[in-house]
Amino acid sequence: MNTDKVKHTRKIRVLHIITNLPIGGAQDNTLITVERLNRSRYDVSLIAANDGEWVTRAKQIKNLQLIFVDALTRPIHIFNDMIAFYKIYQIIKKNKYDIVHTHSSKPGFLGRIAAALAGVPIIIHTIHGFPFNDFMHPVVRWFFIFIERFLSYLSDKLITVSRLNLQHALKLKLATSQKLINIYSGIDFSKFNKKIDVTKKRHDLNIPNNTKVVGLIGRLSYQKGPEYFIQAAQLILQKEDNVLFLLIGDGKLREKCVKLAARLGISSQIKILGFRDDIPELLQVLDIYVLSSRWEGLGRSLTEALYLAKPTVATSVDGVPELVQNKKTGILVPPANPQALAEGVLYLLNDLDKGKKMAHNAKKLVEENFSADKMVSEIDELYQTLISDKHAQSH
Repeated sequence: MNTDKVKHTRKIRVLHIITNLPIGGAQDNTLITVERLNRSRYDVSLIAANDGEWVTRAKQIKNLQLIFVDALTRPIHIFNDMIAFYKIYQIIKKNKYDIVHTHSSKPGFLGRIAAALAGVPIIIHTIHGFPFNDFMHPVVRWFFIFIERFLSYLSDKLITVSRLNLQHALKLKLATSQKLINIYSGIDFSKFNKKIDVTKKRHDLNIPNNTKVVGLIGRLSYQKGPEYFIQAAQLILQKEDNVLFLLIGDGKLREKCVKLAARLGISSQIKILGFRDDIPELLQVLDIYVLSSRWEGLGRSLTEALYLAKPTVATSVDGVPELVQNKKTGILVPPANPQALAEGVLYLLNDLDKGKKMAHNAKKLVEENFSADKMVSEIDELYQTLISDKHAQSH
């Protein structure tokens, strides 16, 4: 990597790269960062595909150079990936960025290699979630681990979004401890501080006031395990019939979820709402929040639910136990286990006061560590430290 001096007589040119802009944790993290970085210090650009519900949000960010590379898709596609790589390389080479900061697996692979070849002085990657998991074939899993180890050599710093993820990265020797830093993925608390008329919101959703509401928020994808949520719902309804289940999100598994609910005979007690832009309001409607993921960097909606002090049942995967400590801040259950998920929800339904006490403990944890301003401040501090180090090395 080029260690030329980054001049301090001009703004620092920073480029963030992410795949596309649907509603999601990595996207929210990235958009908050590019919006709030100090414009008197930084000239900020963002590369993404022109795809997703949050494209409009990105376009509304002031003083952001938004560059669309539509070949940058989430699935592996050799032809598209080659086109995306070439375009990203050209953009980086032309604009002479001081810092390239990539997010998620595909941009982390294409962007870091392109940045290294273009001689970018500082290359940073945020691990929002590992590109490998325990549900993969072992050979495929180790192939991805090998790729991540290689990419770490091209990186000046790797950011994890939970300390457990950082420990896991060290255990797998993805990078040295000097290259790893944890910066919690901040959320904009102001969006969740607005009190709403919950009774009216329930009425709008056709939910009776005396019905308990259990919800999951996330993509309807294999990773998120929505089928376990539905299977758990059937088990819960065998013991507690006055419960309604909300699936808030959309994705490839939507049709399968609809068919599964029908096959289990619980379609009338499950509402699949699709993607929504009123998540802060919908969270306030929930009595219990559920995370059923097979794997999860940390879980954006989980953090938001805990900020709103929602009693929570979550799978014990990756960084989740850092937030959900069993029977202290929520209920932890093993992944891919609808029976355990159901038992966790029933435990809270039978003693919601105890669940609320746990949730208030979690709220304190989130308030102290997960503000958007704290995250951006720590990223800014990291940038400044790396710039100073590069400057020192060049002398």
